[in-house]
Amino acid sequence: MNFWLIVNGKGVGNPELREAVDRIRNEGVNLSVRVTWEHGDIARFLDEAVDQHLDRIIVAGGDGTIHEATNALMGIESSKRPALGIIPMGTANDFATATGIPNPPLDALSLAVHGNKRAIDVGRINDLYFLNMASGGFGAKVTSDTPPALKKLLGGGAYSLVGVMQAWRFEPFRCHLQTRDGNYERDLIVLAIGNGRQAGGGQELAPRALLNDGLLDVLTVESFSLSRVGNAIQELRELPTNGELVRYHQLTSMDFQSETPLPINLDGEFHEFTQATIEVCPGALSVILPDECQLIYEGR
Repeated sequence: MNFWLIVNGKGVGNPELREAVDRIRNEGVNLSVRVTWEHGDIARFLDEAVDQHLDRIIVAGGDGTIHEATNALMGIESSKRPALGIIPMGTANDFATATGIPNPPLDALSLAVHGNKRAIDVGRINDLYFLNMASGGFGAKVTSDTPPALKKLLGGGAYSLVGVMQAWRFEPFRCHLQTRDGNYERDLIVLAIGNGRQAGGGQELAPRALLNDGLLDVLTVESFSLSRVGNAIQELRELPTNGELVRYHQLTSMDFQSETPLPINLDGEFHEFTQATIEVCPGALSVILPDECQLIYEGR
């Protein structure tokens, strides 16, 4: 069997990755490497991989690289769509961390080559897809405003630092949400739509999410005063469906409108929306995951 490894150009000089490729090749695995230079390269490489009838491709990079690969894969006819293996090489690596994909490049590459494929859901917001999380409001603003140099220096902790710096001046977003549980307007500081569970360097925003349950987990947190911090904490622990400040839903689709552009981070990539239709695409993508992955519902 032939494999292609698509490497984000920023990580091509990583010595551990180079050693991992050599070790896997020494096992007799036919592994070719492609390196990205600019946006669109992953889609082009995937089209070439489909033409060569490859069963799976492997991507080395962070959450943003996985996001680009996910959108490229979803543009391929489902019957020809190769499975996705992942080598985490970003700052946060939220999807890989939550699913248990190992961090050392050799272990991750070995899993991607030899591991089992699992059919998982994919989220869609308008014409964009996300594998892990669409996080809107305060968290998305923090992620977009964190300088690359600070992320490199502090890793996931950079998001927490920038978050503290921005919290005092963050303005909530007035949103109108339409769900199967009703329509309502709220002044939101957090809107998180999870296929996976965590974003922003380890913040678990959708703790009940499963990758193959055919549902998206939606968390909203309304703006609150300092005097109500205790109420917010309590509701965040309980995750009620109809709390005063916090609401948690499991849905197949929803719509929202915002009076001002709402910043939303899709798997590490920053976007802004004033209107969006969000839905789940059940079992749309095969991903190589550890057998003990905690985000897989084994009843399926």
